[in-house]
Amino acid sequence: MLRGLYRFYLYSVFIAMLLFATTGVIQLLTVLFQNIFKEPYNTPGAASLVQAVVFGVVALVIATLFGGLHYWLIRRDMQNDPMAGNSAVRTFFLNAVELVILPWAVISGASSISALGQPLFAGISSNLAFTIAFLALWVLLEWERHRAQASYGAAIVFQRLHLYGAQLILLIIFTFSWLQTVGQLMDSIIFGGAGAASQCSGNIGCQAPSTAMLIANTASLLWIALFWLGYGWLSRNDTASMLRRVFHLISMGYGVIAVLVGVYRGAALIMLSIFKVPIAAYSISGPFAAYDVISPLSLGLLVAAVYLFWLRDAALKHPAEKVSILLTGLALVAALPGVAFWFGCGFLLLNIVELISPSNTALTAEIWASAIAYVVAGIAYVPLGLLLRGRSKREMFFAPLRGFTFALLGGGILAAAIGGATALYAYVTAALGSPLENWMYIAHVGIAAFAVGVLIVAIYLWTSIREGFFSGAKRQVAAETAPAETAAAGEAQPSIPVTTLAEVTAPPIVQAEQAGQVGQVATMAAVTQSIGVIVDELLAGKISRDEAVSRIEKVAK
Repeated sequence: MLRGLYRFYLYSVFIAMLLFATTGVIQLLTVLFQNIFKEPYNTPGAASLVQAVVFGVVALVIATLFGGLHYWLIRRDMQNDPMAGNSAVRTFFLNAVELVILPWAVISGASSISALGQPLFAGISSNLAFTIAFLALWVLLEWERHRAQASYGAAIVFQRLHLYGAQLILLIIFTFSWLQTVGQLMDSIIFGGAGAASQCSGNIGCQAPSTAMLIANTASLLWIALFWLGYGWLSRNDTASMLRRVFHLISMGYGVIAVLVGVYRGAALIMLSIFKVPIAAYSISGPFAAYDVISPLSLGLLVAAVYLFWLRDAALKHPAEKVSILLTGLALVAALPGVAFWFGCGFLLLNIVELISPSNTALTAEIWASAIAYVVAGIAYVPLGLLLRGRSKREMFFAPLRGFTFALLGGGILAAAIGGATALYAYVTAALGSPLENWMYIAHVGIAAFAVGVLIVAIYLWTSIREGFFSGAKRQVAAETAPAETAAAGEAQPSIPVTTLAEVTAPPIVQAEQAGQVGQVATMAAVTQSIGVIVDELLAGKISRDEAVSRIEKVAK
């Protein structure tokens, strides 16, 4: 306990001094770059220059003295205690600071690169200073982290949270940059700048992005991608981590959602054209356009492919987990379109109810197009769910299928409960003379949600009961295990050794041979029992097929 408090003191002061020195460097670099780039509205005066230099020098001197002293104490502690490198306090401070500063450094670096395409380099000085200082701090902390890496316990958990958490944050940053840059590129290359021209019509200060801006934004996108993929490279050898698998599955699901958004927008555009609804050019092309199909679709395919590659790499290095990773990913890919599909079904049902009993909300062609587009975007959930069920039965591994079923069952229960309560609340308050604003539409929403929820519950409750998901083992497991146990019992009876008069009176050599045969029989019985346990676990879905084969091979040896 005392050792932990001592290390907490050492690392807190050391990190504080590093941050203090970093702020001083930022001040110095900002003034330097302001004089280099000559920003018209951000030129430092003589007083600002003196203040920045004095503050930077003071910060560096103070941080060097006190930070250097505490770093020497840290090195001495690591020399006296070989386990100090795996300390939870050490890994927490190093990884937490890296997790915070790197995304900010990447964002400011991307802003600096984008500013190079601007006519007056607006804001480049402070962004560039921030990027250089924080990247230098990240490199220093990363070097210190690699000097004595975590290996087990809380220390390795903190390290993995940093590696995979930072990668997920960088993916989100990459998403915004991708949608903006690809939207601008597609508008300029494919649509001839129609989106920007439509958006800027009548606005004197608005103009389409120039070629320099497009190049700078593309370079900014590549800058972010470098760190996003770089963090994947840093964790390339940590393939056995369950935390890595969870974060990679979440990120792959993120990519699937982006694909669904692209499909939804494409289906909505088709339906709007069928309904002859006019659409403005800036709604189809340009950054963050409402019906931009290419940007989210390409982003989703790229992200899903990257994380599928990393999951496949982990499965190849750990064959026993191959089936588990494959089916878990398939369950995730099937469940996400299921959400869109059932939401679209509820949306369609709401429109039908509104058509029969209109409320104050207008039922427009855009609403019909959106509802149909949701169903189209999620229709892949049906074949994917059937594929998941078939692969689970073939591999005799049912945990992902059970999770998929329970997720939809839980969603259906929530939809039915919330929808029913909403409809009941709207009708009761209206009957008592205190209606909600537009209460009829609210009641219709509740009715649609309740009906779809009941349908989902009916389907997946029946599936869960049929497959035996509410019990500890599947029903077919018991049915298949019982005959096997009966046969094993029947085969085990002849193997019981029976001592006869001839065996008692046999010579010693013969008795030794008979004893060896009895030992072999006992060994075979133990092996058979072990294999039976492995088969039972395989049928119950507790282990994968590959893991069962591996364990049986070990028993056979």
